[in-house]
Amino acid sequence: MKLSPWLMGGVAALSLLGLVAIGFGVFPPGDLPGTEAIQAGGKSALAEMKLKWTAMEKRITEVGAQKKAMAAAGLEKHRVLVSRTLVFLPKQAEPVQPLNPAQVTEDGIEVGWKLKYGFSPEDPEVASQDEDQDGFTNKEEYDKKTDPRDPASSPSKWVKVRISSVDKKMLVVSFTGKSQGQYTLRFKLGKDGKNMEESVVVGDKLWVVQGGTGIVKIFKGEGQEAAKEGAKKLECPHVIPLVVKEYKEDRGKRIDPSTQTQNEFDDSLLILERQDGVAGLVKVMLNEGNISRGAVWNVGDVRLVSSVPGEGEMGPYRVGQGFDYAGKKFVVIGATPTKVSLEIRPGGEAVDILPKTP
Repeated sequence: MKLSPWLMGGVAALSLLGLVAIGFGVFPPGDLPGTEAIQAGGKSALAEMKLKWTAMEKRITEVGAQKKAMAAAGLEKHRVLVSRTLVFLPKQAEPVQPLNPAQVTEDGIEVGWKLKYGFSPEDPEVASQDEDQDGFTNKEEYDKKTDPRDPASSPSKWVKVRISSVDKKMLVVSFTGKSQGQYTLRFKLGKDGKNMEESVVVGDKLWVVQGGTGIVKIFKGEGQEAAKEGAKKLECPHVIPLVVKEYKEDRGKRIDPSTQTQNEFDDSLLILERQDGVAGLVKVMLNEGNISRGAVWNVGDVRLVSSVPGEGEMGPYRVGQGFDYAGKKFVVIGATPTKVSLEIRPGGEAVDILPKTP
């Protein structure tokens, strides 16, 4: 039986529509290249349909292979945008590099030290902060290897001490006369002070008190308690103890180089021993006329100031006086407005205190 051409065309059209429906079910729009109309004079509809079916089977096989490859690579749980030609994956995070504890940050502090005490390595304010409020910055604590969170663990507190003021008062001690084992000592405060003279013999002990009013008093013998009482009345922070140790005769005649004449001289010595913080022998030569050849001591008040919270001004002290500070014993061994010299006892460690900044 010969089929009608119209019947055959209808069957072919229905078959083509069925295949197109199947293609849309497998692939969303945009996955397959658009179909083009069959040009006149081209292949038959059945041949064209076979070509498209072959292309679809090939595409199905390719997509299946891509899915298997993604599963093997562990990407099945990622969101993946698949275009006709490219596959875009999420950007992979770079591995985190561990901090180097020995690395020194811009403020001069190691990373490891900051982490140990709970500071942020990236905080630029860490160096200038004082976490435990002991008067020392974190940088100072880092330099001295102390605990920045413990006020009891601090660098040496005397590094925070500065000069507040130094009074310039010079006490001149001179040897003015002698007679049959008796020797005269003169004490005078500055050029305009009054002379205070005391007759002594070898072995005598003296207590020198210089009050804030400019008065000098000498207590002799066993007058230590009296000297202390006198010091309180005169607002004297330090009493200087002296012992007359020895007298050395040195007199005779010698030629004066300028006149080539022979003249008598007397260079006799009275040796004193100072027994305070600047203990040692002091030699005073007999005055030559009105010229003193004695010793000059600084007896002015020394005031210091500490920037450690809660401390403030310290003193007044005098040269030769000892005082306790920060668990140690200090002695003032020298004082000028530009430098006060201290010594730690025992041990003899020297500490120089400089003026405070305005």
